[in-house]
Amino acid sequence: MIQWLIVIATQRADMNILVIAASAPAGSYSATLAERYVAGVLAGGRARVVWADLDAESFDPRMTAADLAFYRGNGNLPGDARREQLRVEAADLIVLAFPVYWWSMPALVKGWIDRVFTKGWAFGVGDGQPGRLAGKRVRLIATGGAGAQAYDGHGYRAAIATQIEHGVFHYSGVSDVRTHLFLDVESGDDEARVRGLSDAHALGLSYAAPGSRAAR
Repeated sequence: MIQWLIVIATQRADMNILVIAASAPAGSYSATLAERYVAGVLAGGRARVVWADLDAESFDPRMTAADLAFYRGNGNLPGDARREQLRVEAADLIVLAFPVYWWSMPALVKGWIDRVFTKGWAFGVGDGQPGRLAGKRVRLIATGGAGAQAYDGHGYRAAIATQIEHGVFHYSGVSDVRTHLFLDVESGDDEARVRGLSDAHALGLSYAAPGSRAAR
């Protein structure tokens, strides 16, 4: 499926989609959910899709001395982080696919944000100017081993929205961001997994439907 998505990228595009897959290797349930979501979006028109598997690309999530120096206004942003920024700048829709670790993002996703969403680019631009993420749309496709009772009863779902949707993306000027959680993935319920794939595709179709993007 990922190869098929890359073939779509060679056609004339009405929209640019960037998929960031982290701790979600090809064939994993997290990656397959993202594939089904994007396939639904593609039903609404042609799109250029870039699939970035951060594990396969060996992206280094660690903040280096060069990253910290750049944050303090000294030196240049490391080339690998700048390449990720260029990917983001080219995208209209950004889909992040990952499993939930300890009720939040895996270290690879967190490190990608730490190194790529830099001051003067994602935030702190100055003079009231928006960052480079303004106007983009973001969808988080996340899998959780626990069920809805844990996520809702203990406030984990709300915490994810506060920390990631608001704390990262709203702060960076993205107003259209949604988290789609697929839960109980470690329950051994194969039928539930199949339903999840169907739901992911339906969400993508809803995104592609006219007038529905604010909700999906």
